[in-house]
Amino acid sequence: MSKVKRAPARRKPTRRKSPGKQTAAASAPRRFRNWVEARLRGARYSAANAARLIAVLAAAVIALVTGGLFIFGGLDDAGASIVRMAERQTASLGMAIDVIDVSGVESDEAVLIAGAVSAYRGQPILAFDPDTARVEVEALPWVREASVLRLWPNRISIVVEPRSEFALWQVDGDIHVIDRDGAVLGEASASDWPDLPLVVGFGANTEAEALIETLEHHDEIAGRVSAMVRVGDRRWNLRLANGLDVKLPESEMGAALALLSAMHAERGVLRLDAESIDLRQPGEMIVRALPERARAAGIGESDA
Repeated sequence: MSKVKRAPARRKPTRRKSPGKQTAAASAPRRFRNWVEARLRGARYSAANAARLIAVLAAAVIALVTGGLFIFGGLDDAGASIVRMAERQTASLGMAIDVIDVSGVESDEAVLIAGAVSAYRGQPILAFDPDTARVEVEALPWVREASVLRLWPNRISIVVEPRSEFALWQVDGDIHVIDRDGAVLGEASASDWPDLPLVVGFGANTEAEALIETLEHHDEIAGRVSAMVRVGDRRWNLRLANGLDVKLPESEMGAALALLSAMHAERGVLRLDAESIDLRQPGEMIVRALPERARAAGIGESDA
């Protein structure tokens, strides 16, 4: 008996639910969000265009105003007015000069310096020019150098390096006190300053420092010098207290003075009763006798 096999029952395909209503419900917020973003983008674009337009218009107005001021000569006046307004505003906030400090000099000189600068109590500190004040202070004959600072909010500081007496300078019969730079500090008498060295002649004031500092290394010579005479604004003669003249070369003064010092230590040449000692030739020393002594000895000498 034949067996009949039954075919397996076929499953019915599962029917998917229609997404129609669900998709429509889910896409509504997305469309709304897209619409809002589009409106925001449009608003930003419009704002950017408006800002650019305003900037262009502002630049045009500024250019027109600046050009008009430049053409009609009012640009400087406008700038000055703005500066003055800023100065007044800062002064009202306490930024005005109240104290002027001066250091480096005595109290009497400090008063003179404070009066020399273009500053006054209550002046806006922004209106004070330190560079101008420094020039005003350094114009005083006894001031070597000065520095001027604004110390916010209301102080001015002036630090002064005064000139100090360095030597006496005789020219055209007048004697002046000078500092080491050769600046004249005032008229004087040699008896008023017995400890200051005396330099004589045109140009001697500005060249004195180098010679005096070189002589400081040769005490045995410096102690005998009564005056230093500038010759032709090229070189020096040393006039000793015994009347002897020492003729120095234009250059290498240190070497010449070293030779003179060595010869004095060996032979006492600075004590000679002679007219001059000539050191103008490098490594040489020529002693010239007094004319009367030379004639008595039958010696004829020419000035070296």
